[in-house]
Amino acid sequence: MRFIRNLLITIICIAAIGAAAIFGYYRFRGKQETGLLSEGLALIEQGNYRLAREKFAQAQQYEDKITRYFSSDSLEEDLYKYTAICDFRIGEIDAAASIYDMLLRIHPKDPSLMESRATVYAAQGQLEEAAEMFDMAIDIDPKDYTRVYTAAMTLREYGDSETGTRYFEELLTEHADEIDDLTRGQALCFLGKYKEAADILDSVEEPDMQMSFLLAGAREYSGQHEEALALLEQYTEEIGTSPEMLNLKGNALCGLGKYKEALACFEQALPLSQDGTALRQSLLFNRIAAVENMRDFKRAKELAAEYAELYPKDTRMERENLFLQTR
Repeated sequence: MRFIRNLLITIICIAAIGAAAIFGYYRFRGKQETGLLSEGLALIEQGNYRLAREKFAQAQQYEDKITRYFSSDSLEEDLYKYTAICDFRIGEIDAAASIYDMLLRIHPKDPSLMESRATVYAAQGQLEEAAEMFDMAIDIDPKDYTRVYTAAMTLREYGDSETGTRYFEELLTEHADEIDDLTRGQALCFLGKYKEAADILDSVEEPDMQMSFLLAGAREYSGQHEEALALLEQYTEEIGTSPEMLNLKGNALCGLGKYKEALACFEQALPLSQDGTALRQSLLFNRIAAVENMRDFKRAKELAAEYAELYPKDTRMERENLFLQTR
């Protein structure tokens, strides 16, 4: 009897040790995975999307059901989401689309996933599908005005300004008493009412980076180049990884006649921008203007010819080419 009891105690002890070892092993794997996830997120903040994607791929090698079971959220899904962001940023649009389609099959009513998929639709040139999915996401949470702004800006970036105009006109007419100063400023900037936007945004105490950037844009497009540049110079580090902010800074520098510095901004921004976007077109056009104002007409002609091949319907470049032929 004592033998059986001792045997049972031994078996229980061995099982407990084994369970602890297994749990420790999976816990170790979970730590490895979350560590790589953190490294990848840091690389995203630096704009190094290729290396970030490699970190996420390594983290997925440590994926296991026990780790996910004991977690309050799904590390696997997080890894897929961040991988999709990297795919999108490095131009692998179809790969990003596949990930979002998979995640939406699991979470078909997730507005954040809808927003991301809509953005990818726009990048794929499927603007009707993009607008439809943005509408669905906004309908789920109509008071998420950040999503409205993202939808409007994304659609305009890929060639659909009408839907964004509709979004903001509805906000200003139907939700005027509900929206905050940032949202109102975004709406007015989008609609081209820069002076009104600047007056509203300028009254905000202790603005954050997003609001300062928006105010800088309102100042710049109102012709207040020095004021715009002063706002942007508060965020030197952040500007270096943002093609939108670099483009705005370059425009402000051009307005002040600092064409060499402006050209550096445009050239730094171009590798960070995506093909097929209004931002990239703007950067290419602004680069030509900066080179031309530096009186390097030979280089300006070469860039103008390349631009004309990419955007043959842009009448601005037709006039620009006519001017350059006389130089």
